[in-house]
Amino acid sequence: MKTDNQSRVDAPLPEVTIPELTPDEKQELRDYWTVYVAHREDITAKLQEMASQHPEFKFILQNTAAQPTVEEQARNRELQQNAVLHGEWEPYLKNLQRQGMGYAQTGLSFRAWFEIVAAFRKYAMPHLMEAYGNSIEHLLSAINGMDNFLDIAMSNIGDAYLETKQQLIRQQEEAVQDARRQQQTERRFRGLLEAAPDGMVIVDQQGTIVMVNAQTEKLFGYTREELLGKHVELLVPERFRDIHPFHRSQYRKNERLRPMGADLDLYARRKDGSEFPVEISLSPMTTEEDDLIITAIRDITARKHAEAQFRSLLESAPDAMIVVDQRGVIRLVNSQTEKVFGYDRLEIIGQPIELLIPKRFRKRHSKHREGYYDEHPVRPMGMGLDLYGLRRNGTEFPVEISLSPLETESGLLVSAAIRDVTQRKRMEEDVQKLNEDLKQRAAQLEAANKELEAFSYSVSHDLRAPLRSIDGFSHALLDDYSEQLPEEGRGYLERIRAAAQRMAVLIDDLLNLSRVTRTQLQPKFINLSHMAEEIAQSLRESRPNPQATFSITPDLMVDGDPHLLHIVLVNLLSNAWKFSSKQERPVIEFGQKAHTKERTFYVRDNGVGFDMAYVDKLFGVFQRLHSISEFPGTGVGLATVQRIIAIHGGRIWAESAEGKGATFYFTL
Repeated sequence: MKTDNQSRVDAPLPEVTIPELTPDEKQELRDYWTVYVAHREDITAKLQEMASQHPEFKFILQNTAAQPTVEEQARNRELQQNAVLHGEWEPYLKNLQRQGMGYAQTGLSFRAWFEIVAAFRKYAMPHLMEAYGNSIEHLLSAINGMDNFLDIAMSNIGDAYLETKQQLIRQQEEAVQDARRQQQTERRFRGLLEAAPDGMVIVDQQGTIVMVNAQTEKLFGYTREELLGKHVELLVPERFRDIHPFHRSQYRKNERLRPMGADLDLYARRKDGSEFPVEISLSPMTTEEDDLIITAIRDITARKHAEAQFRSLLESAPDAMIVVDQRGVIRLVNSQTEKVFGYDRLEIIGQPIELLIPKRFRKRHSKHREGYYDEHPVRPMGMGLDLYGLRRNGTEFPVEISLSPLETESGLLVSAAIRDVTQRKRMEEDVQKLNEDLKQRAAQLEAANKELEAFSYSVSHDLRAPLRSIDGFSHALLDDYSEQLPEEGRGYLERIRAAAQRMAVLIDDLLNLSRVTRTQLQPKFINLSHMAEEIAQSLRESRPNPQATFSITPDLMVDGDPHLLHIVLVNLLSNAWKFSSKQERPVIEFGQKAHTKERTFYVRDNGVGFDMAYVDKLFGVFQRLHSISEFPGTGVGLATVQRIIAIHGGRIWAESAEGKGATFYFTL
């Protein structure tokens, strides 16, 4: 039941008013937009603070202006930006119109929108003054841009609001007319109820019988007086009575015209205690006094006997046999259908026949099915075409299908005899699928390699040259003019050099990462222990720490690419050396984990460790769990390591605790 204040308008949005802006007006919008984007969070916070003191504002901000999810907020900002900066107004204004329609449907006045706009101007103006206070020309431009932007928005919100209000008024007028017609309908209803060929039982929300017809008395053996005022469970077999009130309550949550217990065997109970099979349809009915449910009950005993005989014939068929109704709903299957498609019959009875058809054919099949019912001849399906079925596990298989119409009491049914012809088709399908997969993968690989080549070229030629110039000229200034520069100036130059050098390292790391993705493995039988010893010695020489010790398990042999695995160990051992450097006695281990199903290597240190809450970020590009001032690095090394391990068909993971070191495990 909908009350008047719950009425909604589901109508197309009015046509948006696209602003025609001069170049000066566009510049004014951009001047305003620059400041607004920089201070959006502050302005929004102040609006929300104001809303908390004003219930009407709070309702508007929470239900029409504010986006309910982070993704939708980002989308709204993107629409705003595209409108202001690129002139793509229509998507943004359509979004505003949807807000205007929703606002009108709340029943609140439009005055509050003007107060919000006034508050927005109030909170935005100080930021405009601060940004352009030194230039009255720019300040006026930004203010004009803000006013123009708000006018455009309010115009479109207002159009949608007013049109929605008018439609709501029309709905209310129609509701009055509907009430009059309903009174006339109810008078006719009582006469039609008595003439119905099925048992008609009307119950209220509590399940109490309030009306029955003569056919109900005939079906159940009760008099009308014996039924009125009793619970409808009186007519339900005892074994179902406990659960029946629950089903009634579930129906009330979604009241609509539908069969009761679709695809289930339903039974009713007569006065003498005997049971009989029934079909039941439920329909909600609203009166001035109460919301009622109309129950139409049909005795289907004779039909059940005929169906039992038909099922016996169906089960003896050598092919999968499926019977569907005119809506394409599966009504009956045999045991061969279960074998062919992999479903239990209870899983597919009541489902659309398209469940057993590959997705790419489903839309087309629905149209062909409707066309067949117009003529319904006995014939093969899809003559001259390759037909396919879809198993429960998602695999497809070729089939031959014959169709036959079945005239029944409840309407026309179609019987489909389905034969699996996989053996005849499998070789051809396998070859075709393999060729398609190879073409697709080759195209994807070629596109990826082209992108990586372009990236590497750009990094090598377009980024390194400016960095060399920055570093070189900074060094020259320090060498040639150091005495003429103040200490602060020399500090700036040294910081410039350090930043340029860090950027150069980052570029090298990114190049290594890009090369890894397109490197073809050249596996050899190698000694990882020897490789680790060489890297450890290099670390001792380049970053001496007499207190540090390495523990490397000897003779760990693997099949792998020596160059790529060297990169893996360099990164892991260097990280262990770096993050344990502040310990009094750093200890770094490289070895193989014992008693595991797959060979698992590890690099362990007793360094600072990390919080396992952030372990998912560990192998992402540019992800760092420690500040660069504390431990230098680019955040690319572990991402490179992960890709190399993946190329080798392995995996890598880490375990750690803050202040207790870290262990990196990997398989190959």
